[in-house]
Amino acid sequence: MNALLLASLAACVVGTVSAVLRRDPIQKLPGIALAKSGMIGAVAAEGYLDVAAAGAAMEAVGTIMFCVYLIRIEEVRSHGE
Repeated sequence: MNALLLASLAACVVGTVSAVLRRDPIQKLPGIALAKSGMIGAVAAEGYLDVAAAGAAMEAVGTIMFCVYLIRIEEVRSHGE
């Protein structure tokens, strides 16, 4: 295994553990982003650059959708009180 693959897989593990240990959804966002970035790096390290490029584009869209979801959750929570 090359160094890029090992570093990418380490980023996946660290990001996943970070996201699991956080309780607030907004605090989970950096861990999820780190895990997704590590996965893209692992795919690129294996030579699938077209898949990595598509994953990077979908990561940006997914992060925006996740933020909209978090805003909606906060609106629902504040309305219920």
